[in-house]
Formats: sequence, structure tokens, C-alpha cells
Amino acid sequence: MKIRLYPLNCYSHSGNLKPPVFFYLVLLFLARTWAVFIISVILRDADNPLLRLFYPNKIHFYLGLGSGCIGLLLFFLCGRDHDKHRWLSILWQSSYPLLLAAIVSDLALQLYYLSDKHFQYSFVASVQLVFAIWILLYCLRSKHLKDCFKRNS
Repeated sequence: MKIRLYPLNCYSHSGNLKPPVFFYLVLLFLARTWAVFIISVILRDADNPLLRLFYPNKIHFYLGLGSGCIGLLLFFLCGRDHDKHRWLSILWQSSYPLLLAAIVSDLALQLYYLSDKHFQYSFVASVQLVFAIWILLYCLRSKHLKDCFKRNS
């Protein structure tokens, strides 16, 4: 196994490799339904037009919340010192396949939404689909991201 070295600013104070900045944008994209949910809760409107705008069908909203849970979990895990707790370290190391599964499930949900509308063109849907494909390709090809999920020796 070849060990890759990164600049010192890529490591935390405890010596763990920090995720790249783009990883946080990936997590934000995966948890976008949760962001809309939090904004709608802050607005405290029972019949929120923001929710109706992004999610006219309530089942799409609930499916988006479900698929965004992995993104939220990874967001909370990425800032922790994994060497202090063994179970946290094991959970973090096994999270890379979970990240890929979250991206694939997001892609599947977007294709389901498109099929529900008989594949009519929508600018928002096409931008989300392109972003999801870019994110999947990034996560599959990024050596820095893969190394973040490996155990430090």
C-alpha cells in the first residue's frame, strides 16, 4: 500500500487527515431537503409556500429527508477526533460506502421525480441531476477523500 503525503494544513491537530473542502459542499447538497425543512420551521408557517415550491408532493419531501440523513450523519462525524473513541473510528472508516450509497440514492430519487413528471424538462431538476453526477464522479475519483476514511497509522 502506497502512503500519500499531504500538506500540513490538510491534517488536524491530532494528526488525522481532514476532508477536502468540496466534501462539505457534497454534504450540503445531500442534506438540502433538511436545509429547506429548517428554513420552513424558522418561518413557522403551517402552509409554507417554500415547502410547496420545492416539494409539491409531500412524499418527495419525506424521501428527501430520508436520503439526507446520511449526509447529516457524516457532517457530524467529520469534525470529531476519531482516535479518542474506537466505535467512532469504526463508524467513520465504514462511512465511505455510506456516502456513495447516499449519492446513488439521491440520483435514484431524482430519476424517480423525473419519471413521476413523465421526464418533462425542468431547469432545477436538470441542474440537480448534473450536480449529483459530478458529485458521484468526484467521490469515486478523489484520492484525498478516500484517504480521509482510512485509518491513520
